[in-house]
Amino acid sequence: MIHLIALNDYGYHADEIYYVELGKEWHWGFADISPFVTWMAHISKLIFGSSLIGYRILPCLFSAASVVMTGYITHFLGGRRLAITIACSAMICSPAFLATSYLLQPAVFDEFFWTLLSLALIAYHKSRKTAFLWLMAVALAFGILNKYSILLFFLTVFAAWLIFGWRTTAPHWKKLLLPTLVFLLILAPHLAWQIEQGFPIYKFTTQVVKTNLDIDPGDYFLQLFFFHGASVAVWSAGLIFLMTNRQSKEFFFLSIASLMVLAVLSVLKGKLYYGLGLFPLLFANGGYCWELMLNHFKTAYRVIFIGMLYAFALLSLPVVIPIFSITNNKFYLSEMVRLTGFSRPLRYEDGSYGKMPQFFADMTDWEYFTAKVEHASRQPGRLGKAKVILTDDYAIAGALKHYGSAELPFVISVKNSFLNQSPKGLDQHTIIYLTKSTKAAIQDVAGIVTLIDTIHSNNSHINRLYIYRLSNLSKAFKHQYTMDRQLFIAK
Repeated sequence: MIHLIALNDYGYHADEIYYVELGKEWHWGFADISPFVTWMAHISKLIFGSSLIGYRILPCLFSAASVVMTGYITHFLGGRRLAITIACSAMICSPAFLATSYLLQPAVFDEFFWTLLSLALIAYHKSRKTAFLWLMAVALAFGILNKYSILLFFLTVFAAWLIFGWRTTAPHWKKLLLPTLVFLLILAPHLAWQIEQGFPIYKFTTQVVKTNLDIDPGDYFLQLFFFHGASVAVWSAGLIFLMTNRQSKEFFFLSIASLMVLAVLSVLKGKLYYGLGLFPLLFANGGYCWELMLNHFKTAYRVIFIGMLYAFALLSLPVVIPIFSITNNKFYLSEMVRLTGFSRPLRYEDGSYGKMPQFFADMTDWEYFTAKVEHASRQPGRLGKAKVILTDDYAIAGALKHYGSAELPFVISVKNSFLNQSPKGLDQHTIIYLTKSTKAAIQDVAGIVTLIDTIHSNNSHINRLYIYRLSNLSKAFKHQYTMDRQLFIAK
């Protein structure tokens, strides 16, 4: 219900366009992502139509289900009404969860499957019912089909359990046989696709590690404590409670697993949303912990505590949900920075600072950009019009495919899953090339290099993107195209 107030504002996020375009056909795998989010895009279009609101309904429902499951985890831990209220409110009021809960991206489904896996694990430990082992198998399998990061959670939990928890909680191995079989059957088509394609996920991950490994634990822990808002009081209490509660020693291994996840993410250029699925478990324990403490106080104190969570969420709402116009949003953010000195939400991935959060900026100007490129592509050169448009940015390629008319030249890209729709080599005499490189930097890539236009955008990362027409491409440029394509897929 919170997200309904602005579900259609600004426009598609760059990532959403990418998944919508990939989801037009049903596939068991892609070079750079797992397929689940594209399935959700495909299903959304079938059920709700191809509108922005339609594509965002399922993410909102999945995030709502994650809140409900957080309440059930709290219940299985022993928490009552107050504990469940605090745990669920902490998740609802976390700016980090609010920002990811409505976009058609893997993050919201990742949170759901991590939470489902946590719920099944806690419920099995409490009930010893084999049905929850089946639920764990399903959650892990579909979690992998959505994003491989759930393996980090599973492997750290398993390692911590082997060290601290197996003596009292080990299930009989025969109980694991059928759930394991179900897990493998669900993953089988995707594994077959990976084998057939030469494991592109390994190639992609290798490239990401080479280019993105940038250890900055300080920034990660800044996100960890500030991007959850007042809910930090709940998840941090939950982590301490897991480590120190003598009545629930059987779950001590989960505190060790949580610390391991946080440590790994802090090393691997941690972005908070990579591990958001961990926090419902901590919110649940934190809700139980705060219930035990607040039961010693009057009702007014309990109301004040919960009210503080929602008050902070209300103040942070314009930072994470596009409830204001772009102009008013920039004003609100500038005032926030002026009054608090906290500018981290305005920091972009390249280290620069904008006037609005990057994920807001990535929702703007795509139609304007496409119109500019389409107009430029109509202009003939000495060797005629270009038949293809080349870019190495998946967001740019997705926007052109989504908003471009039938007259737009064919869009190709080789550094993402659009490579499956791109030719194996560049045989065209003339192409449109989109890049931020200056004319001097690309002068040698073709016999004729013509700067047609420059994109100017006050909000988006496409600002100062150059539109070139290239004729008589050099052998080196064609070879680089082929090499880039082979980095991700063998065929």
